[in-house]
Amino acid sequence: MFPSKRQITPADIKLGEPLTFSVYDQEGRLLLRKGIVITMQEQVDRIILRKAVMGTDGLAASERAAAPPRATPPLRAQGEAMPVFDQVGSLILNLKHTFTTVIKTPDQIDLGVRVRQLAARIQALCKADIDSALAAPHLDHANPYLIVHQVMGAVLAEVTARRAGLDDEARLPLVCAALTRDIGLFEVQAELDQANGALPDALKRAIAAHPSTGAAILRSAGVDDAAWLDAVEQHHERLDGNGYPHKLQGGAVSPGGRILAIADTYSAMTKPRPYRAKEHSSQNALRDIYLQKDVSLDGGLIQAMIREIGIFPPGSIVRLKSGEVAVIKHCTHKPADAVVYTVYDPRGMPMLDPIRREAANPNYEIMGMVPFTECRSAAVTIKRLWMK
Repeated sequence: MFPSKRQITPADIKLGEPLTFSVYDQEGRLLLRKGIVITMQEQVDRIILRKAVMGTDGLAASERAAAPPRATPPLRAQGEAMPVFDQVGSLILNLKHTFTTVIKTPDQIDLGVRVRQLAARIQALCKADIDSALAAPHLDHANPYLIVHQVMGAVLAEVTARRAGLDDEARLPLVCAALTRDIGLFEVQAELDQANGALPDALKRAIAAHPSTGAAILRSAGVDDAAWLDAVEQHHERLDGNGYPHKLQGGAVSPGGRILAIADTYSAMTKPRPYRAKEHSSQNALRDIYLQKDVSLDGGLIQAMIREIGIFPPGSIVRLKSGEVAVIKHCTHKPADAVVYTVYDPRGMPMLDPIRREAANPNYEIMGMVPFTECRSAAVTIKRLWMK
């Protein structure tokens, strides 16, 4: 029936490059034509999940006529509307390319224009579907930490600043700052990713200097927005003067610096790194941040962020009283209000089709948090929750 019937493997698909074969499902229905460019790992995951097989340029005419009617829609091809979750994934890849270009060939890109475009896109995606915008970077463990960390911080900065009453125009430079706050670390990121345990002194100095280094890179690229630059340089400053690099105190820390400090802290706590392997649950991270309110971090802005993302942000993974492991799909402020979707049954077996549960039911009460690192076998199923 097929020109070639070999099942597709992840190695057959290269992100950002045209397919050299057409993709069919097990019943011979065409899913993607040869030449389509796949840009997101989630699309590859879905192809593998469907046990798709490869062809060349399509079925012969007689075979097309014999193929059964389409029962399910094809995978989305490039250029068609994508779920917000997928769009955030594409934005992460775009930011990765932007950082690589600005470090290696800065004359090839207008950094200010590119980042403003990405920041405006994040604002639009947060308005369209905040649950997906929060879940996508939270669940992304495939792309480099540094890039995902920027996008997670940018989403948090956007929703926190919006809750605090800033309009779109005032928020935009803060989202730009969140997207570029660690650009001063990009050149040493490979060394950081390989570090295990205590960091060498050279890397410690690079980390201590990266807010100022990042602001200098932005200035050299033509960025002159004071709110953007101040927020980048101050995102590790603390109200009690125990931050860096300038040990600013109280009112000396700009509103943007305060917002980015909270967003950066939460994102860093919930995304593990090789040299700082401990991964906090969203609940523990929020608790630790709340304990710093009005001491090192702005209490009013902490409350603004929590009101936006909830105590169980989308993408949080929980264990239920039934023994099932489930995922929070929507922002949730009270455990009993949570609507969850099971991804592991009580025996610990992954489920292909998640089942909706109401945490208000005593049988499905939330008993605790589960780190994503313990749920990798269900990663594709988890991400599909935001793609419907």
